[in-house]
Amino acid sequence: MKQGNESANLPREKTPDSNTAGRCSEVTPVARTKSDDITINFHSAEFNRIDDLNDCAGNYRSFQTLEGVVTAHERHQIELGRKRDALDPPRNGPACPRKSEVKNEDAEASGVAAFLTVISEGRTLIIDTDAERAMACGKTLRDHRLPCTLLVTGSKLPNASASRLGRIKLLHADSVSVTGAFGGFSATVTVGGSEKPLAEWFDDAAIFDLVLDLQPATSFAGGRLPIGYYAPGPNPAALDEAMAELPEMRGQFKKPQFVAFYKSRCFHGRSHTHDCRRCLEICPVGAIRSVDRGIFINHYLCQGCGGCALVCPADAFRVVQPSQKELLNSLQSSLESRSAGGVSPMSLVISDSALAASNRSPGTDERDRDHRICFEVGQIAYVRLEVLLAALAYGAKEVLVGCDSQNPPAIREAVEWQVQMARAILQGLGLGEERIRFLVTSPEDIDLTKVVPRPVCFGEQANDAPTVPMIFPPGRDGRALIHLAAQYLHDQSCVQQPWLPLPTGSPFGTLAVNSDACTLCMACAAACPSGALSSGGNAPRLVFQEFQCHQCELCRETCPEGAIQLVPRLLVDDGVTESQAVLREAEPFRCIECGVPFASPAMIDRIKEKLAGHWMYANEKQLRRLQMCRTCRTRDALTSQEMGSWNP
Repeated sequence: MKQGNESANLPREKTPDSNTAGRCSEVTPVARTKSDDITINFHSAEFNRIDDLNDCAGNYRSFQTLEGVVTAHERHQIELGRKRDALDPPRNGPACPRKSEVKNEDAEASGVAAFLTVISEGRTLIIDTDAERAMACGKTLRDHRLPCTLLVTGSKLPNASASRLGRIKLLHADSVSVTGAFGGFSATVTVGGSEKPLAEWFDDAAIFDLVLDLQPATSFAGGRLPIGYYAPGPNPAALDEAMAELPEMRGQFKKPQFVAFYKSRCFHGRSHTHDCRRCLEICPVGAIRSVDRGIFINHYLCQGCGGCALVCPADAFRVVQPSQKELLNSLQSSLESRSAGGVSPMSLVISDSALAASNRSPGTDERDRDHRICFEVGQIAYVRLEVLLAALAYGAKEVLVGCDSQNPPAIREAVEWQVQMARAILQGLGLGEERIRFLVTSPEDIDLTKVVPRPVCFGEQANDAPTVPMIFPPGRDGRALIHLAAQYLHDQSCVQQPWLPLPTGSPFGTLAVNSDACTLCMACAAACPSGALSSGGNAPRLVFQEFQCHQCELCRETCPEGAIQLVPRLLVDDGVTESQAVLREAEPFRCIECGVPFASPAMIDRIKEKLAGHWMYANEKQLRRLQMCRTCRTRDALTSQEMGSWNP
């Protein structure tokens, strides 16, 4: 059954059951004595794989182990481990122990690999339009010791009432809205036009661990269902699977943190008129909030969709479960295995889990079908610009990105935007933008492999990249990998210009400064969050490093003269990628009294223009002070005969 994010399914934490704590102190799980008696350590994970077992109810010395018996979450964890092994296979020797690939740039992200603890008591909220079906499900779950609360919705309901039927609580409501995550769901109900929290109807029903939603349309207030929220729809088999899995969702679980957040890189809160809110708008479960003009992530809500990292222009979010290294290693391994077999050219089909499963033929090696490689990612938002360019640099001749129509619209649009930027880069390189395509479909509608014909012999074209794949250096962030891949493709093309045009809104580019309007006040350099703009020391000079520019528009917004315009483009000449350019400079204006340089001539002229007619600068002697440094200006004002009129 598909519920929420499959890669987010939680492993059951292997901790001692409260009934067994302190019963035994042996170090080893099982120790045999000379009489062949068995002593059991109830603290060990071997005998605590299912939390609801009462280990002390039987004969300890004849107690049998539960080998082969696993919970639903343990099955999910096993499957997750298999996917991880596929993402990061052993390369050039035995595999090393995996660790988080996040750099220690900020203290905020240093503990990203820590697991969160989720405790579920099995409190279940059942929402349905059919009261009889809801009651039947509630009684079944009650028999498995799950406390249930029933909400019956619909247009034709009896008088709104709250009642208790044994351990089942029942309420008729007009509509329901559910928020939260596994172990912490809450509901708001509308009864008779009045919207109230469910806790006002049942004092002990404020928080739920699980939700079983049997309505045609779910009541979850988000674009993606979280873990613990079961919405089987009209499929009876899916309902049976949910009913079988719900009793296993009691106990103590561990949840990974899927993303790392680097606060120092974030643009949010730096502007009052053009604030960056991309991560807030794309999160389908509301896990990201703005608190005191800063970004706050609720990792308990986060389902690891990767949308925040997909749209963040500053790389403030990075997916660490799986890491970028794991994803690129898997992609490289898939393409290298084909190259080793001497089969070329190759088409790469990238799709998320749902579409990949529907297009997988049993018993068929997809890599041998029609010169095609099908590459599966856990979430479609993992397909960022660096992945698309890396696929071409690794040797793929064309890439099709297949997006499941069930993904939230904001994520689909963000992935399509990555494809558009990649197509613009290919067009600028003369390699043919049609080599990267984007397709939205459902698993039932189309076979992705049929829409990718066998590619032509690209070696006959002049501007084609060679078949020798690129090897990326480790430890680079997404922006650095994009530049490296683009530079590699540029070196193999016939294009001579050192930059490629990009569509408006791209997070790469330069600035165009109107020299006639710019006064070199350096307000833009003070506002730049990435350090791309800086002053030129003691001289009036505006220095720009294009590699660090994210096109955040804060410089354009801050400039009092409106002298800055954004120019989206991507540098592909490694000789100038990290070099600095002087956008504007002028001879310094020197104090008319002491000769010390303290401003630019344009700034002095602009200040005189702005203060013309002000009562403090009504005569020529007063205007002369604007051409003095602060020391001489202060001395001249304090010794002036006008001081008496200023301070009566």
